Amino acid sequence: MKINKFSFEDKSREWKLESAVFNRLTLLVGASGVGKTQILRAINHLTRIAEGNSINGICWDVDFTTSDKNIYSWRGEFEKKEVNPFFDDEDEESVKNKPKIIFEEITLNGKPLASRKEEKIFFEGKETVKLAKEKSLVNLLIEEDPINIVNKEVKRIRMNDHSDSQKEPFRINLFDSTKLAKKYNTLQKIQESDLDIGIKIYLVYKNDKKTFSKIKERFIDIFPQIEDIKIAPVDLKDEAAPPFLKDHPFIQIKEKGVDKWVEQGRISSGMFRSLFHISELYLSPEGTVFLIDEFENSLGINCIDELTNDIINSKRDLQFILTSHHPYIINNINFNNWKLVTRNAGVVKTHDAIEFNLGKSKHDAFMQLIQLEEYQTGSEAI
Repeated sequence: MKINKFSFEDKSREWKLESAVFNRLTLLVGASGVGKTQILRAINHLTRIAEGNSINGICWDVDFTTSDKNIYSWRGEFEKKEVNPFFDDEDEESVKNKPKIIFEEITLNGKPLASRKEEKIFFEGKETVKLAKEKSLVNLLIEEDPINIVNKEVKRIRMNDHSDSQKEPFRINLFDSTKLAKKYNTLQKIQESDLDIGIKIYLVYKNDKKTFSKIKERFIDIFPQIEDIKIAPVDLKDEAAPPFLKDHPFIQIKEKGVDKWVEQGRISSGMFRSLFHISELYLSPEGTVFLIDEFENSLGINCIDELTNDIINSKRDLQFILTSHHPYIINNINFNNWKLVTRNAGVVKTHDAIEFNLGKSKHDAFMQLIQLEEYQTGSEAI
């Protein structure tokens, strides 16, 4: 999918995003605390709603284009309820008190597809039986082909955060990984699966040497001190070592001139995150929407340069919505893809660079951007 336009309101937190338009690559820029991260979280709520979650007091309105060029509109609203902070989502009291959807509408190419208002639900012009009030139609009508497409597309939204991933195995043992390798034995099957990116890397390592070689070669381009990568259990001589280290595959890298492999937990966070970002460009399904907050986190300047270029030059059907404060990232992404985020009280807006008459060259645009009062303070000039 490609998100074309999105607006959102969280009435329980008195926070509102006015309608924002997104490109294939959108970079959200602006002062700290202005709402850039909140925009990504709001978009990510769409996946939670599609999975059947009830979210207190929110309204959403999204237009998106699917891979087959159909245009969907999906909007709705959950009621606002007073939430008891002493109950979590699984407590009996919370389950009984889940917010209900008070309005919902889905259109396909401008024509009504499904709607809900008060007690009535309509699908393709016909009233349906009564369905759960706490769940979206995108979840409840998933067996219907047009709605199934919406559900599938929305679930391709990915909120990226690999900051702690190198500390974990792939959450599968060798027996399960062998079964997965038999099931997902082609690149297309691996791409279309909902598996974690770490498991996808393992599967492509086992089943598609050509694609894995491309990932490895790109990684070595960025880190020329590395000569090889493998995904396998750690070779331990110590009998007292935790058993799971011998039963689970881990990413390991080999440095030039060093015999001992560097196991996953000792790979630098910048290297590890870079490997995951590179792999996602190859192993995610077409139509994936990546939400990446503070893209520069944990990355050295060599990683930032190369990974930004990979995103800019990607030929696959992927969408990227990023936030960043880093001068190189901002300066290297064309200013036509910038969205300057401002905030007045609880209302957040996004602005195109053209609104501020930024210069024609990237350098001029960047220098003008950082001098804007709206960029420095996060508030719109009065």
